[in-house]
Amino acid sequence: MNRCLLLFCLWLGAGLAGARAQTTCASPNQPTCTFTAIDVATNQPVNAFCVGQSVRFEQCPGRNIPPSLLFYGVLPGSGTTFFPSCIPPNPFTYQYTPTRAEVGEVTVSELANAVGVGSAPSTYYVRTFRVYDNAPPAFTVVPCPSNSALVTVTDAVYDSYTVRVGSGLAQPIARNQPTVVSVPAGATAVTVMGQYSGTGVCTGEATQTIAPLLPPQVPVLSRLSLQGPLPGGTATLTLGQLPAGYRYTLQRADGSAPGGFRDVAPVPANSTSFTLTNAGAGCYRLRRSDPCEVAVAFSPLLCTLSLTGTSTQNRNQLLLSDAGTARAYSVTRNNAPLGAFTVVVGGLEDPNVECGTTYTYRVTATQPGGGTSVSNEVSITTQSTLPPAQPQLLASFNLRNVVELTPLLANGPVLAPGSSLRYRRTAAGQLPTNFRTASSSGVQRDSTAFAELLAQTPCYSVRLLDVCGNASPESLAACPALLTATAADPTGTTTSLTWTAFSGPSATAPAVYTIQRLLPDGTVLSSVPVTGNSFTDLTPPTERQVLRYRLQISGAGLPPGTFSYSNVAIVVRQPAVTLPTAFTPNGDGLNDVLEVKGRYLQNYTFLVVDRNGQVVFRSTQRAETWDGTIKGRAPVPGTYAWRFQQQNEDGNPFTATGSVSILK
Repeated sequence: MNRCLLLFCLWLGAGLAGARAQTTCASPNQPTCTFTAIDVATNQPVNAFCVGQSVRFEQCPGRNIPPSLLFYGVLPGSGTTFFPSCIPPNPFTYQYTPTRAEVGEVTVSELANAVGVGSAPSTYYVRTFRVYDNAPPAFTVVPCPSNSALVTVTDAVYDSYTVRVGSGLAQPIARNQPTVVSVPAGATAVTVMGQYSGTGVCTGEATQTIAPLLPPQVPVLSRLSLQGPLPGGTATLTLGQLPAGYRYTLQRADGSAPGGFRDVAPVPANSTSFTLTNAGAGCYRLRRSDPCEVAVAFSPLLCTLSLTGTSTQNRNQLLLSDAGTARAYSVTRNNAPLGAFTVVVGGLEDPNVECGTTYTYRVTATQPGGGTSVSNEVSITTQSTLPPAQPQLLASFNLRNVVELTPLLANGPVLAPGSSLRYRRTAAGQLPTNFRTASSSGVQRDSTAFAELLAQTPCYSVRLLDVCGNASPESLAACPALLTATAADPTGTTTSLTWTAFSGPSATAPAVYTIQRLLPDGTVLSSVPVTGNSFTDLTPPTERQVLRYRLQISGAGLPPGTFSYSNVAIVVRQPAVTLPTAFTPNGDGLNDVLEVKGRYLQNYTFLVVDRNGQVVFRSTQRAETWDGTIKGRAPVPGTYAWRFQQQNEDGNPFTATGSVSILK
């Protein structure tokens, strides 16, 4: 061995002396075949290397260098040797396994060391190989309907690629070109293999699972709401049935575009709403597609409904620009449904408005496909020199016998800001006088005492003055009914009722009267329909000391469910106590007990006292009777005094006294 190293050093020294400028160890005039690279796994010669696949080196046929004299080594780069030592580090047999850091050109060095004098000279041969990467190729796979998938190779490493679905056959696939592949039943994965041109040594392979795909659904575009006028306004769309895995595109009808529709914006999957800025007038639909474009569906069309407005002579006109053909329209005014409107050319008209008042409108249309199109809001300030509509007036008494006046306005219960109501009152046989001016439509009360009202038989009217200074016609006179009630007989077992005629909003519609019998708190005990202007109550409540009556009035042009009431008329009936002068508590069944009798007796106290002034009996209700016993002892014949007292229903006290004798 020492001899070999010595000879090598002599050879190396001679070589260096002959070529001082040399920067490589390679021998000149290298033969055509010096050594070969053998793939360890296949035992086949290779001209290129692959990351992770081991190779070994063997001298070419015809060279008979003893293996013990061969040394090998690998360095990155082309023509790179182990200069200046010129000693490859690895004796034969040597296996080389490329790493990913060595991808590119590498130089393999072979040193054949001379043995002695007369033998072949030492040689240093080199060969350049390329190391290829075998990283898994990058690609994407997305599922499609109809048993298909879209595969796109995004890898830039290999020269060519093949794709295989499940256990099927591989087929070529180009880089960056989405390719639709069939997915046989049961297949769940896609495999892509990358190959290099000119060498079969190195390939790369990657497999991805095909994600499950939800069944396709017809997209829903159910509502299109404009937030501003078109063009340029913002539109809000209500969407549905947009499962993930598909592509959704909002389109607008355009005859100049291919297929008659132009793409407007992509819509994310699973969206329930979408905001479109700078919207244009037209009809929109939602297109559903998939990456493979094998299943396409469209929502029904939904068309824009743009709204503008003007006002003239107390009429607000809503001008519609409907891009579609709506089946039905509905209108809101100040966020409340507007039931009464007139259809005019190009839109709608609202005649029930007041001058100087601002109204905000929105129109909703039902489209032929079932969707809803909602216009932008429009605010219109009513302009007019015409008088407002004639108001109506309801005059009625409350339970405290105070007249309450309720205006009935043509445009709803709220008086427009800046408007006013001018009330007048007319007493019987007198000229009308100004009664009150109000800036709201709230109830107005007449504090005049009832006795004075009864003597005057008042009527009321109202006029509306709008913010523009236009005055309405004065309402018809509203006259509440005034009711009087008196006992028709000394004991009040019947009652006579009379009343003045009621005047309501209509001068021709008849009034309908109903007599109500009331409890003190106003609760209705019973009702009796009546006609004319008088009624005799033959069956008033027998247990009530104070009879309370009120007229309930409908008809006369009053709105359905609206009533006027007369004052509450009262009849106070005098209570009476009836007691015997004597009774016989002897158990014979005749006059055995003393009991209180009379009419309109309630909440009373009845006392019986003896000659010493001691109370021997007390009762508070008719069911309590006295059998003459005193503290459980037998009745004692004699004369006893009694006292009856109660608080009447009208608040006045009632007292009666007398005496009663106990006889044997």
